Amino acid sequence: MLGQRVVTWSVVIGATLCALAAGCTSAETGAATEPPTSETTGSSPRPSSSSKPPHSSASPTPKNIPRVFDPKNFDSAGSDFNRWVPMTPGIQIIRKGFVTVGGRRIPHLTVTTITDVTKKVDGVRSVLVLDQDIDGGQVSEQAVDYLAEDVGANVWYLGSYTEAYEGGQFLNAQDAWLAGVGGAAAGLYFPGDPEPGSAPFYQVKVPGGEQSSAQVVKAGQRQCVPFDCFKDVIVVVEGGAENKYWAPGVGQILTEPLSGVAQETEELINVKELSPSALSELSAEALKLDAHAAQTVPSVFGPSSPAVRER
Repeated sequence: MLGQRVVTWSVVIGATLCALAAGCTSAETGAATEPPTSETTGSSPRPSSSSKPPHSSASPTPKNIPRVFDPKNFDSAGSDFNRWVPMTPGIQIIRKGFVTVGGRRIPHLTVTTITDVTKKVDGVRSVLVLDQDIDGGQVSEQAVDYLAEDVGANVWYLGSYTEAYEGGQFLNAQDAWLAGVGGAAAGLYFPGDPEPGSAPFYQVKVPGGEQSSAQVVKAGQRQCVPFDCFKDVIVVVEGGAENKYWAPGVGQILTEPLSGVAQETEELINVKELSPSALSELSAEALKLDAHAAQTVPSVFGPSSPAVRER
């Protein structure tokens, strides 16, 4: 019920609170406060800058198509071509950093999971990406982003829904939009050909709401974060306020503020492939969010087809 929804975090919050304590890891999510290094990992699996993306061996070469959203450019079964934005269900990355709130620097943790939940948005099959934020040791937000990749490896942003929490209970809904509803259009989340100096692109463009543009500013970079060092990193400036660094086979590894009040920073501390049981639980949470969106924002999500889990 709206205002009384209690969220259970048996996978994420347990691992997250554990991750905020020294020397603790979780077998289920892989959260860790002491990120692996070449001296401490031993035989533990971890992606490296020289590793191929998880999907590279099975994916054919993407087609050369214009950077324009067109439902005809999408495979009905989905695509996983983009080196910097893995779309394989079960991949989870964890970034740790700080955000400025009321003049104080608050510890911030973001857990991003590629679920096996899909939803048809604006005529295209999208994948639900679950983002869960923990600030100061407490869950503050969780969101689903609706992403789809065309056959040219362009990843498109087709919608988003965010819920805020206080003390584990639902507080309010934010950032609710779907492409094709209320004048909102699909945005380019990440281009298939990220070339520095190429034209800026809109990631989000909601009439009367959020507007966000981005531009690729660097490519082929080497970047180290607590988890590892990576090559062929792409740097994208978003809204003129922050740089985001994307590594092949992993995704976003670093957020570097340039301006603004929040001054959020994040660095990759772990990445792994979830067990089937962990993926099932987090996919169920994504399904709940999508269903709850139809109740809290019926004007946007009410007419849409419900999300479904692909098994």
